[in-house]
Amino acid sequence: MAEPAAGAADRGTTEAWFRRYAPRPHATARVVCFGPAGGSPAFYRDWARSVPGDVEVLSVVLPGRERRFGEPPPTTMDVLADALAEALVPWLDRPTVLFGHSMGASVAFEVTRRLEASGGPRPAALVVSGRPSPRRLRECPSPVADYDDDAIVAYLRGLGGTPDELLDDPETRELILPPCRADFQVIGRYAPGPHPRVTTPLHVLVGDRDENAPAWDAPRWGEVATRLAGIHVLPGGHFYLVPGRPAVIAHVLRALREADAPVRTTPAAPPRLARSERDTRHAGHADSGKEREAVTFAPAYHERRIALTGDALSTAVALSETSADAYVLFENRGAIGWAEGEYGSIVVRAEGTTLSLEGADPVEFSAGGGVLHALDQALAAVRLQGWRAYGWSTFELSYPLHGLPAVPGDAPLAHLVVPGREVRLEDGGALLRTLRPEELDGLEQRVRSAAALGGAVGDTRRVTADIERHDADEYRASVAAAVDEIRAGNLTKVILSRVVPVSSPIDLPATYLEGRRGNDPARSFLLRLGGWETAGFSPEIVARVTGEDRRVVAQPLAGTRALEGDPHADSSRRAELYRDEKEVFEHAVSVRLVAEELEQVCTTGSVTVDDFMSVKERGSVQHLASRLSGSLAPGRTAWEAFGALFPAVTASGIPKAEACELIHRSERDSRGLYSGAVMTVDTDGTVDAALVLRSVYRHEGRTWLRAGAGIVAHSSPDRELEETREKLRSVSRFLVPAADAGAEPQPPLSARDEQSAALAR
Repeated sequence: MAEPAAGAADRGTTEAWFRRYAPRPHATARVVCFGPAGGSPAFYRDWARSVPGDVEVLSVVLPGRERRFGEPPPTTMDVLADALAEALVPWLDRPTVLFGHSMGASVAFEVTRRLEASGGPRPAALVVSGRPSPRRLRECPSPVADYDDDAIVAYLRGLGGTPDELLDDPETRELILPPCRADFQVIGRYAPGPHPRVTTPLHVLVGDRDENAPAWDAPRWGEVATRLAGIHVLPGGHFYLVPGRPAVIAHVLRALREADAPVRTTPAAPPRLARSERDTRHAGHADSGKEREAVTFAPAYHERRIALTGDALSTAVALSETSADAYVLFENRGAIGWAEGEYGSIVVRAEGTTLSLEGADPVEFSAGGGVLHALDQALAAVRLQGWRAYGWSTFELSYPLHGLPAVPGDAPLAHLVVPGREVRLEDGGALLRTLRPEELDGLEQRVRSAAALGGAVGDTRRVTADIERHDADEYRASVAAAVDEIRAGNLTKVILSRVVPVSSPIDLPATYLEGRRGNDPARSFLLRLGGWETAGFSPEIVARVTGEDRRVVAQPLAGTRALEGDPHADSSRRAELYRDEKEVFEHAVSVRLVAEELEQVCTTGSVTVDDFMSVKERGSVQHLASRLSGSLAPGRTAWEAFGALFPAVTASGIPKAEACELIHRSERDSRGLYSGAVMTVDTDGTVDAALVLRSVYRHEGRTWLRAGAGIVAHSSPDRELEETREKLRSVSRFLVPAADAGAEPQPPLSARDEQSAALAR
């Protein structure tokens, strides 16, 4: 079959290539639309009437379609892109955005590349939609060139863009198949080569459920462009742009407004970056000055294992004390991960998630499919082998999860980092990981020095906080009001908290080390990230989801008594826990809710109560504790499991939406990290999220403690106040003063605090 000849270079003879459903000869800008494989120009008919009056839409008409039905369609990308690039030149007399979906994205990209190479007029921006990156197309070549008619029809059904009734009708199918066969030859044989990067601003749009163009691959379009101007993940599958047309058009018009490339009607040399700008964007890649940057690939960690003497926890604390960067220390029963620096950051807000990777423009993921789905998509876009992310989520993340109005302000709901440097420690050894091999020697020296230093140990000085009296009357009143609402039937349980300020400067790493040695937490953490600093000794996890066996675990605690080190008195209080009607009821209803939440995301019949109402000792308190687990159902993600369990029932209430709403009304300040989570997330899908309780917090120049108590219909305000004191002692007795601030005189300790402090020493 003969290929069509290239189009002529004046608008009159190139008219056949473009359909104008709403001609606007006086438009000040244009959008040229390239369709999917087998598609007709009518795919974009409604666009012409959906854009402002000063914008004209052109829909590309390929040979073999509509009025060009009798022309043989091209079957290779080179022939098609060469002809289209020449045909498009006369239409680039005003700012023009090229938009391509699916196959059309690759065609628009190749046309842009040719226009830039010619030195003549070029588009103001390029928007590619629903198409894998050129690297992925090389890694996973499409098999569609070898499809027979039945396979083509099955493929079209799977994409969902062609109505089944058309594919089922023999006559209509015979009209659809010829252009599809040609287009499948084009995309099946297309293998993008290592050409210079395009300098036209490039925008990428994908559907969050499009298996053909996964969201994690979208940032790799940046490997073929000097300016990746934006990535947007929108709700839907491969043809997300049909129901989502208004949002897609809005992104295209934004690309037109933001484009800074001038329109040229006379030939000019392709623009080149200044040397200093190239070094900033693509450090480490030489440029001869004769061509633009070539394709680059994602980095990988460089690792080194070393034997280590000394205590792993002290070593990690010493690394934190000497760090000038953001860091997170996360400890799981002796296994410690320590992360420093931000190669990548993932910041979650109610409207969406922003992924920022070193050397790349930020990428936005819409929360249209859910705030945690956007987070999941952002993490999937981090193409770094074996990464582990560290970070936190605030309690206020619960508001979008439970349909509540967002808290005023722009404070992030979660902040995770993929670190530039990481150390994984256990007694006897350390695994060092850096993104730059030349940093390994320096990191090893730091770790060995930290092991020798051992952290701040043995300081008996303490800063005290008024956990006895501060806001005591106000807290009693809040508890009483909550009991009234519970007895009125508005909810079953709620956890209300009180804040106790710490007025003297403290040494947070030293406080963490002393506190960890005086507590036996499920997880512990020390961090400085995203404006927050905290040290904590979490009594329970929100959720742990293992990527290998997809097992979901939750460990609710509810029911509390003091633990003071006197075996007889502690044993008596333990027995009292089991006899106390309020404590047993509070725990039982919490376990029931967790089981229901697990059943939402786990395989039917897999949820089990592995341990029911045993007693766990956590520092200055002992709790009734249970452990539940289940198998994550096929198609469910770890973030869906986390979302089902967040916020933890033991820090929010029952039902959760009503409890969160009452918390918002009753507590004067946003909770922030308190009753949120500190977590690690692994590339295999493992999520380990610790509940943020028993912690000291520092944010915006303030330092404070916070603790709450579970309130049910049988609650007593005095008893719930005392429970907050018992919990606060897990942290308050370990507040080490900062090196340049002695332990200032504080309110006198109660007899119980004196006893606890003595036991801690």
